[in-house]
Amino acid sequence: MPDLQPLAPAALTVGTLLLLFLIAPKSPISRAFAAILCIALTLRYMLWRILHTAPTHQNLLQHAYSRLFLTVELATLTSSILVYFFMSRTITRTPAATASAASPHHQAPTDVFIASYNESPDILERTIVGALALNHPDLRVWLLDDGARPWAKSLAEDLGAHYVSRVKGKHAKAGNINNAMQQALQTGRKPEFLLLLDADFIPHRTLLNRVLGLFDDPTIGIVQTPQHFFNPDPVQSNLLCTAVWPDEQRFFFNCLLPSKDAWGAAFCCGTSAVFRVQAFVTAGGMATETVTEDMLTTFKFEEFGYKTIFLNERLSLGLAPESLVDFIGQRGRWCLGAIQQIFTRWSFFGPSKMSLINRLAFFDTVLYWVSGAAFKLLLLSAPMLYWFTGTAALHATGTDLLLFAAPMVFANLLFMAYLAGNRVLPIMTDVTQLLTAFVIVRTVVTGLIRPFGRPFKVTAKGLSTTSVTIQWGILWKFAALSFLTLLGVILHVAHFSPAHGSQGYAANIFWSLVNAMILALAAAACVELPHRRRDERFQVTEQATIRLGSYTAIAGSENTRPSERSSPASSANAVEEPRHSPHPHQSPTLLTTERSGDPPQPQTEIPCLLRDISLGGAALTRLPSAPQHWRDLSGPAHLILHDDHGNELALPFTVVARRDQTLTLQFHPDPWIRHALIRRLFTGTYHQDVEQIATSQVFASLAHALFH
Repeated sequence: MPDLQPLAPAALTVGTLLLLFLIAPKSPISRAFAAILCIALTLRYMLWRILHTAPTHQNLLQHAYSRLFLTVELATLTSSILVYFFMSRTITRTPAATASAASPHHQAPTDVFIASYNESPDILERTIVGALALNHPDLRVWLLDDGARPWAKSLAEDLGAHYVSRVKGKHAKAGNINNAMQQALQTGRKPEFLLLLDADFIPHRTLLNRVLGLFDDPTIGIVQTPQHFFNPDPVQSNLLCTAVWPDEQRFFFNCLLPSKDAWGAAFCCGTSAVFRVQAFVTAGGMATETVTEDMLTTFKFEEFGYKTIFLNERLSLGLAPESLVDFIGQRGRWCLGAIQQIFTRWSFFGPSKMSLINRLAFFDTVLYWVSGAAFKLLLLSAPMLYWFTGTAALHATGTDLLLFAAPMVFANLLFMAYLAGNRVLPIMTDVTQLLTAFVIVRTVVTGLIRPFGRPFKVTAKGLSTTSVTIQWGILWKFAALSFLTLLGVILHVAHFSPAHGSQGYAANIFWSLVNAMILALAAAACVELPHRRRDERFQVTEQATIRLGSYTAIAGSENTRPSERSSPASSANAVEEPRHSPHPHQSPTLLTTERSGDPPQPQTEIPCLLRDISLGGAALTRLPSAPQHWRDLSGPAHLILHDDHGNELALPFTVVARRDQTLTLQFHPDPWIRHALIRRLFTGTYHQDVEQIATSQVFASLAHALFH
């Protein structure tokens, strides 16, 4: 009969946590106790690793490797302990935002800054139109052009936004924002609040309604809101997990940042943040000392008595990096910013007036970047070195691992599964970290040697491809490591191998196979599928109507421009768009298909179900199969949508595909149609978040990607 005693600590851990979460699932006490248990088990494992797992009978180089492995592992575990510490508490500021609905700050003059560098016109148009649709009585929207492009100035003026530019300015985004603030304070009325947006982020129309009341507390300098994306990141897309696995940032914004906020350690993340202008002026503007100006600005504001808080509501949508190279480059820039901060006055022991909790939060950030990627590569190298050189990373029996490692691992899995809502899954986390590991390690090493003086590279957005792209420069590393790992297993699987049956042999076989699987998935993630659509489609289930025949706009509807409400259009199909957009609360769109003097045509309405929609078109289902309806679609036809207030939006379309009871539409390329759709799709309730995560579906998608 097998000895089950080594399983007792792991079983006791699992039972305790399950009982705790079942009895008091929402209790702060349960959360804190679970965090304390995870910390205790991690410290127990660390003590065992330090005292009892040093490999014996190794030469000097092998001993140095095992010491390096232990040091980096301990640093990674320390980072995990800090995560448990911060996640022992959490806070939601939604009730406070709702309670402050009557705040006088909701009437305060507010500016919107859209920081732009190299984005395309369609991206800027989308953001400007969305910003102009914000619900606020005293609003100015500014396009901050870091390049003085004439077409960008024309675009801003045509849409009704202000424009400010500079050429060859210093300090990249931070310098661009500081330059714009100087001009905004000297132009017309002075703003009291500032909403900062990256050029690819579109705000929800209620963002200011939800945020400004929180500034009733005079010590609040920044209110950060989460970043949500309307397109999949490369890991989701390349591993075919778009519909079943959330983007990589969801754990940070949905779980970790609310917990840090509870401890007073929330920080600015750049876009979708609202600033108190007085705090901005008092502190001397955005911090310019590192390439991650957002986080550093929080610490800079704190020196003047202003804190940062986090409102965890989906109040904006933006573009995630669309290529793997840009995804990795963005993480490398974040890493470099953390390393650079070590050399500023806001370092761990720097002279700034940072609170102890913020110093601890910064230490956690640096530790994550310095140790996480390095430990990932060491985990991959350990079995290979064992097979080819006999080098052991640690000395432990299977019983030892069950006694000390298993309780810590199971506690981590349960803690994250429950408190993070399955947003942390070992395989997915391993693959994501591995994809960036080589760049992160190189950035850490070079950043510690030469932290400053590097060119600033902005993440490219709005890409489209028509064929499969293989990132060979990234893939070959994973292919080589996988080959060497499996070769080591093959060379030592035979009974005549000296390693066969030796201590650690079985553990290294298992370790190697797990590494090979992770490496294979990382290689699969380097194969980028075509991205042909310029506009992302939102998956919806919404009742709609097809209206056949000519359409005349109803007074007060979304389809009526102010000038048309008193006089009908006198030209065919269109009226020239004004140079400046009307008031942002109005949603003008000219979609009339009648010519002046033409007799009205009979109308037929066909109910249907909207399956997906984008700025360019839509897909409809549950259409009747009567053949006369298909024939009628060759004439004037509109897709009719309604909002929560009963307002009607009529979109003229062309049929591009028909199949059974499914219809694919392409909307007419009228700028007014596009603007109305921007307001509907990006400033309302539409989103692309994966809210229900089923582990089995994730693994099925990974298997599909691996053998696709």
